[in-house]
Amino acid sequence: MEAVAAATPPQLPARLLRFFAKYPPQLYGAKFTQQTIPVTKKEAKLRRIAQAAEEEEQKALRQAQAEEQQLRNPPAAAEEQQQQQTQQTLADPNALASSSSPQQKFPPNPFLPIKTSGKRWLSPRIGLRRQAELFKLAKKSGVEALLPVSRKSTEFKQQRLLLHGLRIRGTGEGQKVKGHKWERQHDDKMEERYKAIVNMPALVREWQARGHGRGFKKEQFPKVRMP
Repeated sequence: MEAVAAATPPQLPARLLRFFAKYPPQLYGAKFTQQTIPVTKKEAKLRRIAQAAEEEEQKALRQAQAEEQQLRNPPAAAEEQQQQQTQQTLADPNALASSSSPQQKFPPNPFLPIKTSGKRWLSPRIGLRRQAELFKLAKKSGVEALLPVSRKSTEFKQQRLLLHGLRIRGTGEGQKVKGHKWERQHDDKMEERYKAIVNMPALVREWQARGHGRGFKKEQFPKVRMP
């Protein structure tokens, strides 16, 4: 609690104080973690691909190190080393865990979904409604940077506004809307009709020169239906 009081300014609402006591800003705050949220789906997909590639690279590196260690150490030395590790674990259970399995620098964000070891997604510990309420209180108190990164933060909303602009949902401006079939084909049909009208004098002259349609194939006639 003393660390939380030192990191946060005084006279905060009780709700924010309880949140900072449970999630200290030094471990969860966006100011300290420097984490960001992808604004677009494409950016999120590229980030997931990069993370998966990095995990595969680390896994291959660990396997190579383990194989190299097995080749260097004979079986007797390996058994002796295992006995020493067992004795160290019995003496100090936290020593082996801290040395063998490197933990993450920061704990999971309570505002974002969490992916388990079984590749299943868990919902955020704090829902979007409560996130919005916390960000409103933090913005009034001037401590928004101490909250974890979220889709409800002012910084994320400003980035999304700069990227998408003042678009109106359903108009198709800045987004992909399915629409009716005639709406999707309208631009291509109008362009085809314009080209047919531009090339019509040449087509008429060729028609007359060949004897009013002699030698023309069915595929050569322009398929344009006027309204």
